[in-house]
Amino acid sequence: MFCTQSHDGGATWLRHLAKIPGGLAVAGALIVGLTGAASAVPRPATSHPHLFTTASAPQPSITSVSLTGTAGSGVASPTITITGTHFGAARPAGTSDNSTSCGPYTANGDVYGSKLYFVDDTNFEAGYSNSSGAACIGIIVKSWSQTQVVLQFGNAYGTFDHWYLSNGDGYAISVKQGIYGGTVSGLS
Repeated sequence: MFCTQSHDGGATWLRHLAKIPGGLAVAGALIVGLTGAASAVPRPATSHPHLFTTASAPQPSITSVSLTGTAGSGVASPTITITGTHFGAARPAGTSDNSTSCGPYTANGDVYGSKLYFVDDTNFEAGYSNSSGAACIGIIVKSWSQTQVVLQFGNAYGTFDHWYLSNGDGYAISVKQGIYGGTVSGLS
């Protein structure tokens, strides 16, 4: 018997588990998981009525990213199409990025904290914000579904130094903590 109903704070349950090879390790994982003492410990599924697990939302996963448009300075933002799973039915809440530490912009899109952002490895980032400030380039979400996100950069794109994409640039993109990286290609 793995578990008995007891009124001794679970000591009977732990004594039974101690008789099973590895039983105390399982008990420790269950106790830590149930109390939240260590969030990195998985919560094993169980059918026992006195133990429970919490369901978590599936982690977003990005399977591909494609870029279309023109490379270089002084051109409109490319369109970025992100394909994957579990993006959710709606984009995360954003905050206007029209007033930045880099100056005022119109139609500069939004910043999304760490829920939606793009990083050109050495030149710029877009859409990211934290308590210290926001990226100077916002993101404009053109469409959003569970499996595809289409976006462009706000009007600050291409206005300073190397704030634009070129084929061969390394990049990373994050959609609700699903992260994907690659090398820019496909721009004319």
